[in-house]
Amino acid sequence: MNELLALAVIIVFARAGGEIAIRLRQSPMLGEIVAGLVLGPSLLNLVAPTPTLEFLGHLGILFMTFLAGMEVDLRMLRKVAGPSVVVSALGIAASMGLGYLVGVMFGFAPEVSLFLGAALATSSIAVTARVFADFSIMRTRVGLLSMAAHAIDDVLAMLVIIFVVSLFGGQDAGVPVWLVLLKVAAFLAIATAIGLFALKPVMTWVYRLKSRELHFTVAVSLVLLFGWGAEFFGLADVLGAFVAGAFLHYTEEAEPAMVDRVEAVSDGFLVPVFFAMIGLQTDLALLGSAVPLLIVVLIAAIAGKMLGCGLGAKLFGYSWRDSAIVGAGMIPRAGLALIMLGLVPQGSLPGVMAPLLVSIVFLSALVTAPILRVVVGPKRRENMEIAETTKA
Repeated sequence: MNELLALAVIIVFARAGGEIAIRLRQSPMLGEIVAGLVLGPSLLNLVAPTPTLEFLGHLGILFMTFLAGMEVDLRMLRKVAGPSVVVSALGIAASMGLGYLVGVMFGFAPEVSLFLGAALATSSIAVTARVFADFSIMRTRVGLLSMAAHAIDDVLAMLVIIFVVSLFGGQDAGVPVWLVLLKVAAFLAIATAIGLFALKPVMTWVYRLKSRELHFTVAVSLVLLFGWGAEFFGLADVLGAFVAGAFLHYTEEAEPAMVDRVEAVSDGFLVPVFFAMIGLQTDLALLGSAVPLLIVVLIAAIAGKMLGCGLGAKLFGYSWRDSAIVGAGMIPRAGLALIMLGLVPQGSLPGVMAPLLVSIVFLSALVTAPILRVVVGPKRRENMEIAETTKA
């Protein structure tokens, strides 16, 4: 199918799926993913992923994460810095442990089981940001804790992945941990310096200009530059986009002019493409007789984050309900789990691993909103928003 026609079909189906999901009182993200599943090889096989479509979808991740950062107040984020490290570490440990046990249970070699555990240790800040925004809990103490834990997950999961890939002699084999930590520190130091000392005068100057479109131009430039900077230092580009948004929130001049323009392009165009692409890249038929494995791995993926991250929040005095919300928010898995597939030498993993991980990324995103809906509840959500805002 022609790429322009394919893009039009994806947008129409994704937006229609999102509208149906909203009418069913679910996150529009669910409808957008299902739309991709319908269009892809799992059902109609009308649209095939292309590099252009994948790139547009990836831009959707960056802008969505940027907007999530715009929702975050760095002064409030400092209050959950300590708990977020524990939440992230326990979630990664529990997910890795359960993933390894599942691998051993299904007869995988120890290193393959460890690979599966490392894949389950990742998390997707982009998916969680979308769901939290749909549930209006982004600005709550619980939402901030989950966002901070996601950011730390990117760093810790990367260290885990480098270690596991080294067992296969893959592309990241031999990369010392101290070098990774040094890169992380360098990126955060440079990003903080730019965010605290350069963005405010720049945005004050831009705000005085007559061309309102410049606000959108600056927003796009910051997303791309901070994303590139994170990649340059070996981090996920979404972390850079999130940091850019967080510092722009700190720069009050930027908010009124930027958010509406970015949201229009993001929510109306790029984000639906991203979630539809998850469905397009998922061929459930490839799993064949591995459906029992998929079910058990999905249970482990959910339980690992719910138990590990939930326990971390509980240790810092959060209620059982709020701890469950934090755990549920960490369930979505990131594309980093899929990137791992390309880091190990070809033929080192069982053939079922690729469709298994794609399905887990898809299904973990799919189940997050329904789980959060059960855990939060409509009345509870209203009360939590008021209570946590008051605390801030």
